[in-house]
Amino acid sequence: MEGKTHLLGGICIGSVVHYYSFGTSLEISQSFLLIGSSLVGSILPDICHPGSTAGRKTKALSKRIAAFFGHRTVTHSLFFLFFVNWLVSYLPLASNDVVQNGILAGMISHYILDALTVRGIKLFYPLPIRVRFPIFIKTGSSKEGFVLSGLSIVSLWYLYVLFI
Repeated sequence: MEGKTHLLGGICIGSVVHYYSFGTSLEISQSFLLIGSSLVGSILPDICHPGSTAGRKTKALSKRIAAFFGHRTVTHSLFFLFFVNWLVSYLPLASNDVVQNGILAGMISHYILDALTVRGIKLFYPLPIRVRFPIFIKTGSSKEGFVLSGLSIVSLWYLYVLFI
């Protein structure tokens, strides 16, 4: 999937997690923190691709990861998901639960969206098993536009319910 689809997936999953986990109990700053951290989580797994949204921000690290592991391997695995979750749990933030839930949700949305592509992901890395849905789409195709539209509708609905 393209970066814009992952970012919208992050907004979508962040607003859904907000609604079902916290309802309207969060202060507005915590709401922004939750959705913002889900945006970060939604692009984080592509740190393994130097041309991606995350890879361009961390060029040197991204090139090293890509050279050593390749794309959609270790950073698209359950190991990486648990590692990032463990790492974030040690951040000295007052709203650590909000940040942790947001990053985790964003990463999961990234994994789901990439599992919808032709190449799929290596969810169980280092095992060479590729995971993808039986119905898959080509990155950048018109079908991805339908996914983007669906994510937009769901995001707008939940954001409306939460903030209006």
